[in-house]
Formats: sequence, structure tokens, C-alpha cells
Amino acid sequence: MNDPTRSAGLSPAVDGPMQAVRSPAGLADAVRDQASGYADRRRTEAAGFLSELARALRSGGGKLDGQARAKPFVHTVADNLDALSNHVARRGLRELLRDAEAVARGNPLATALVASALGYSTFHLLRSGNGDAPKSPGEPRQAWGGYP
Repeated sequence: MNDPTRSAGLSPAVDGPMQAVRSPAGLADAVRDQASGYADRRRTEAAGFLSELARALRSGGGKLDGQARAKPFVHTVADNLDALSNHVARRGLRELLRDAEAVARGNPLATALVASALGYSTFHLLRSGNGDAPKSPGEPRQAWGGYP
């Protein structure tokens, strides 16, 4: 227990993880491990969400008995969501990113449209958060949330 050759500080077993974080390579590994764990949890949650969405569509699709065209479409969408859920659950983050890159390279116009729609909606979402701020009675309201 009391080894005179060892320093009085923490034992190497206790100091090991902290020592690894102190070096640049150890810090990079710790950050990579943390990010990988976070991505895996989110990937699992996304797969579960897609599976639940497919289940909800199927249960709601049972109420479409009078809609001859809509019912097969809803079931096809639910089947595709199940397939996507299984794909997300089986693949790693790097594989999913490669798949997304391949889809984006194969469909540049659709990718540009989706990116534009996301940017437009993000802009308006952020702008609407600032537009609710109370204004003084003498200050005129400007169009576009204060943007000229």
C-alpha cells in the first residue's frame, strides 16, 4: 500500500484517464469517443422515431377504408419508413454520411432545393423569435422583423 518509490499523488489507475486527456492525442480521442457515443444514441433514437412513425401511419391507415387511393400510398410510405429505420439502425455514422453524400451527389437539384428550404425556414424561425420583442410606443414597426 505505502510504496516509498511512488509519489504521494493519485494512483496511475486513477490518473490514467486524466493523463490521456492532458495530451493532445488523448484529448482528440476523448472528444471522438464522446461524439461517437452521442451520435450512436441519436442514431438509435432516430431509428426508433422512424419506426414509431411507420407504426402510427399503419394504424391511421386502417381508418382510410373509403379512400381507395390513399390507403396503399400510406402503407407504402410506412413500409419505406420501416426500411429506412432498419437501415439507420444497422449502419454506422460514417456509412450514413457516405450514403447522404452519394444521394446529394446523385441529385444535385433536389439537394439544392432541400438546402434552400431549410435555410429559408431557419431564417424565418430565427427572425420570428426576435420579432416578438416589445417595442416602445414611439418606435415604428419595420417590415421583415427589423430588416430594411
